[in-house]
Amino acid sequence: MYTLNDLQNDLEILSSQGAEIFDIGYTLLGRPIPCVFKGSKSGGQTLLHASIHAREWVTTPLVIEMMKNYTGTRGVWCVPMVNVDGVLLAQQGLQSIPEQSLKDFLLEINNGSNNFSLWKANARAVDLNVNFNARWGEGAQNVTYPSPANYIGQFPFSEYENMALRTLTERVKPSVTLSYHAKGNVIYKGFGCIDPDVECAQRIADSTGYPLLDSSDSAGGYKDWYVATFQKLGLTIEVGDNDTPYDKLIDFLPQIYEHNENVLNIATECAQKN
Repeated sequence: MYTLNDLQNDLEILSSQGAEIFDIGYTLLGRPIPCVFKGSKSGGQTLLHASIHAREWVTTPLVIEMMKNYTGTRGVWCVPMVNVDGVLLAQQGLQSIPEQSLKDFLLEINNGSNNFSLWKANARAVDLNVNFNARWGEGAQNVTYPSPANYIGQFPFSEYENMALRTLTERVKPSVTLSYHAKGNVIYKGFGCIDPDVECAQRIADSTGYPLLDSSDSAGGYKDWYVATFQKLGLTIEVGDNDTPYDKLIDFLPQIYEHNENVLNIATECAQKN
């Protein structure tokens, strides 16, 4: 398991490498959401994030490893664990929740089960990756009530985590964004009829060995909002084999990293021309 303590240790390592470490905001439960920056702030920027879905926490050590090994000069911003509350809930269960009333609420939403390992949402039972303002609420699997997955929230950007990621994106104005998820070993591009920089998208896909697909039925995701708002290259990268349980994907991290080790170099090259 890769814990919040592991992340904090890795952030110290990155800081010792010269990376800039800062917080972009706070979660529902007041936990800081860290960000890592490397490179130059001039020219086209690349922004990547991970663990927006709680059970997909394997993406955090993946992007951390990518940032540790990134030695380029072009600017890269990385939010390694967007959904801190959700990740802790998936890993530790209700002991990670400080308030009894919230524990009772989450237990009810989880059908009375103390096993939260498949939880996707945040601590308010909102699925953060359907809470962005891009055809909000139009996804085929969306629900309009608190749920372990797919609840769209009361309105777009209703969640602190989404607001923090939006603010960072609007400030940085990246030319390329990478949203890391698990699982499937596939990359999704575009949103609706907007499909920027297919050539660069294909270069990134070729470097991973993952197929590049259109995400025609996607709605409310970060990539959807970014592509619709900025009309630049945004990709959702799904890592890990479908047959492997989420909590076992960490056992395959070296292989997953190998597929993704060249992504940042290509993405930052693409960002310079956009």
